[in-house]
This record gives sequence, C-alpha cells and structure tokens, in this order.
Amino acid sequence: MSRKHLSRGFTIVEMVVVMVIVGILASVALPRFVSLQNDAYSASTEATGGAFSSAVNLVHSAWLVGGGTAAVDQVTLEGGQTVGVTDAGWPENATTGDDTVTAAECVLLWNSILSPGSPQAATDTSAEFQATYADPTCTYTLNALAGRTIAFNHDTGQVTITAP
Repeated sequence: MSRKHLSRGFTIVEMVVVMVIVGILASVALPRFVSLQNDAYSASTEATGGAFSSAVNLVHSAWLVGGGTAAVDQVTLEGGQTVGVTDAGWPENATTGDDTVTAAECVLLWNSILSPGSPQAATDTSAEFQATYADPTCTYTLNALAGRTIAFNHDTGQVTITAP
C-alpha cells in the first residue's frame, strides 16, 4: 500500500522567500510614496497660491471700479466683506488701508479674500498655513512640509509661490 502525503501549507522556505519579496517591494514603493506626498503638498501650495493671487487681483479690480484713487482706502467684496487697500489699490489688511499690517492682519486678509473652504491661516501652527509679516510682505508658510510658501507684497500686489 502506498501512502499519499497531502500538502497542507507552505514550507518555511517558501514563507521566507515571500517575505523577502514583499520587503523588497516595500523598500522600492516607500520612497515613491514619500515623493508623491511631497508632490501633493507642492501642488496644494501652488493651487492655494493661485487662488490667493486671483483674489488679490479681484480686490484690485474692485478698487479700480470704485474710482481707482488714493482716496479709496477700502473695497467691499461680494457678500459684504470689506478689505482695506493701499494707495495703489492692493489689499493691505482686513479693515481699512491704514498702513498698519501685522501677522494677525495677514491672517484676517487671507480669510477675507479667500472663499470658505479654502485652507486656513493662523499666526501659529494651528492652521494649514502660518502667517508672518515683514514689511511689506505677508508670508504664508505651509505647516505640513517646510519650504512651501505664498508671499504677498501689498505694495506691488505681487504673489510669489515657492513650492519645490
């Protein structure tokens, strides 16, 4: 009589080979995943910066429509939001164009001109972007990954996006 041996699982060698293959695949995939995450943060910063730049230009356009002179120190946006402007018509702060700008005013400006649902800014790291101010520029830094910034010069209206 012959006996049949039924195979009921993997041998230890087969398990080790599978684990080595999975380890190799993970070591190849992980750097690519990290790279995709960095790319996503850069794309998010660029998109938010583009929205901020468009909002800045809309405020400037509203200033031009409202008379376009130094006597106009604020504009009212759709929804009744008031934004202070410089003598050249660029957004300066969230109240009136009083030449007083702080990091807190940068946060108020950000929240005033961007639509609801946009990333939030704060003077600390509690929001997606941290606002700082060095005359004449409000700088918004992405908290999730260093090196991603949106800088707004309220004297010239220039928005500079850094997203390596």
